[in-house]
Formats: sequence, structure tokens, C-alpha cells
Amino acid sequence: MSLFWGLHAGYTDNHARQSEARIDAREAKSQSREAREVVGDFERRLDKLVLISMAVWSLLSEKMHLTEEDLMERVKTIDLMDGKADGKLKRELAQCSQCNRVMNPRHTKCIYCGADRLHLTAFDDVV
Repeated sequence: MSLFWGLHAGYTDNHARQSEARIDAREAKSQSREAREVVGDFERRLDKLVLISMAVWSLLSEKMHLTEEDLMERVKTIDLMDGKADGKLKRELAQCSQCNRVMNPRHTKCIYCGADRLHLTAFDDVV
């Protein structure tokens, strides 16, 4: 009889581990889906930034007769605006236009009052 209970206990333990594994797999799938959505958002923002940058450069080079060297020098100057030559811009915190609380630049709405973040430039959605 003890052999039966031993087998039954092993089966129950295996069944519990399988259930746990299924739950873990569902959670991993959900996290993977969320990560794909975040990556998709970054790709859309990057595509928009590239498009804006190419349009601006095309206009400037055509209308103002600027060269690639002019562009690269300006890139270096803008890169140094935050004090570091690292190929990145530091994100500035802004205040909500409605409640004056600090807004995270990643949020499109104020988390306190729900007001839309002001869009002052074409780069607001990508920087």
C-alpha cells in the first residue's frame, strides 16, 4: 500500500510542477508580447525621427547649399549641448501646462491631471 501512496504522491508532485510550468510559460508569453509592443513603439519613433531628419537635411542642403561636413559639425555641436560627446541627448523634464507638476518625457499625458503633453516641436514624439 505504501508503494501506491508513494506513486500517488510522486504523481501529485509532478502534476503541481507541470501546472506551475504552464503558469510560468503563460507569464513569459505575456511578457514577450509586452516587450514586442515596446520594441514596436521604439521602431515607430525611430522611423519618424529618421524621416524628419532626412526631410530637414534635404531642405537645408538644397536651399542653403550646405555640405555633409556642415551637417557633421552641427551634430557634434548639438551632441555637446548636454556636456558629453556621447551621441545622445539628455531628456529634459517638463512641467504640465495644467497642474504644473513635473511630467516624465515618456508620458503623453500628465499622470496627475490627465492633460495632454504639449507638442512644441516636431521632435517631441521622438526625443
